Amino acid sequence: MKKNKIIFLGILIVVVIVLAVWAGILIAGMQSGSNPDSASPYSAVYLSTGDIYFGKLSWFPSPHMTDVWLITRSQDQSGQTQTSLIPFKSVLWGPMDEISFNSQDIVFSTRLKNGSQIVSAMENPSSSAASQQNGTAGTTGTPNTNNGAPTNATTTGPSSQGAPSATSTK
Repeated sequence: MKKNKIIFLGILIVVVIVLAVWAGILIAGMQSGSNPDSASPYSAVYLSTGDIYFGKLSWFPSPHMTDVWLITRSQDQSGQTQTSLIPFKSVLWGPMDEISFNSQDIVFSTRLKNGSQIVSAMENPSSSAASQQNGTAGTTGTPNTNNGAPTNATTTGPSSQGAPSATSTK
């Protein structure tokens, strides 16, 4: 009888420790979400074609992204370059909100911070802070001239005309 009480007490202690660790991880995760320097659930993927995609990246079983956004550039009537962040699903040819990548075409990928302008624009696409121009992320503007036509057989994204350049032309 005493042996059963000791086993029960041991199991109870292990369960309490596991629940305490789980609660600590959950609380720490909630607090990091409000920290602008903590990692967001979003990533950026830069391809060898010059295309940049933003969204929720997964590597298993192959690299793919959901909740996909992309940067496009266009010129307004005054000749200034306007950079826009648009949802991938809104390009002319109407793709689903997911994209698969050929791992050989990925130059680099990185997680985005919660305080990033791109993350803010993706989480609040209708906010006025998300609508900016001249080299920053926004939700206004028109897509690139080929409206998201594929650039090669391995990726199904827009042409590199939508990728930002190191220098902004005005």
